[in-house]
Amino acid sequence: MMNLLRADFRRIRKDKLLLVMGILAVAFALITPLLYSILFSSTDVADDPMVSSMLSGYITAKSQFFASFSLGNNLGLAIPILLVIILCKDFSYGTIRNKIIAGKSRSAIFMSLFISCSVLLTAVMLLHAFMTLFVSLIFFDYQATPFTLGDFWYFLASLAFEILILLCIAALLSWLCAVMKNVGLVIVLYVAFIFALIIIGSILQVVIGVMEMTGGDESTLSILRFFDRINIASAASYIGMGNSYSIQDVLYFTLPSLLGIAGFGGLGLMKFRKKDLK
Repeated sequence: MMNLLRADFRRIRKDKLLLVMGILAVAFALITPLLYSILFSSTDVADDPMVSSMLSGYITAKSQFFASFSLGNNLGLAIPILLVIILCKDFSYGTIRNKIIAGKSRSAIFMSLFISCSVLLTAVMLLHAFMTLFVSLIFFDYQATPFTLGDFWYFLASLAFEILILLCIAALLSWLCAVMKNVGLVIVLYVAFIFALIIIGSILQVVIGVMEMTGGDESTLSILRFFDRINIASAASYIGMGNSYSIQDVLYFTLPSLLGIAGFGGLGLMKFRKKDLK
């Protein structure tokens, strides 16, 4: 397994797309806070109470840090696609067959694929998030209230939830790479899946908001909130946006991701063992 991991990381390190991923992560980390700073400092926006209120949730370094993990933002969509292109080269170039011929088990090959995918995805997204935080602190306060020890533990817990979601995405990408015929199909299926989750989450949040304002049925609201909260694409609306987590919050942020990791990973491993690599 260690030899496989070393070989996978060596190949990834030499791939030019890794440099592209790093450049994108840095570029978006610089551009996004700067754009918010310019937008919020404009006279028209500052003088409009309604617009200022709408933007208030985005003008702290804390909110921009956690929003940078969103699966629907520019980098959140671009990095998995570039990562798929890198990982699928093992299949298109016949590297996987060579590994099997060399005596490596399919289980070890898939686990190496998942681990390398997880490490790379998490590393790039963390690089982007922390650079976003650093640049945001130049223009904005971390949060509206003074930073306390409780905020530090809240930050670490939120970061752990975000990493779990990234691991779930890595399991999904590994499954798709391991069972599909070509990289184009993997990209299409991944984008379609993420867009579907984003659209469903957006619709649910709009319906929930309308029902809360109009006094909708509480049982229906509870069901809608449940499906919204288990949607990993909706997590960006909740993670890091408060000051503490309830036990219910912890379950919502951990169980769907853990089930996704186990489900996608297990399914990928099972299918890859039976895949014809000719």
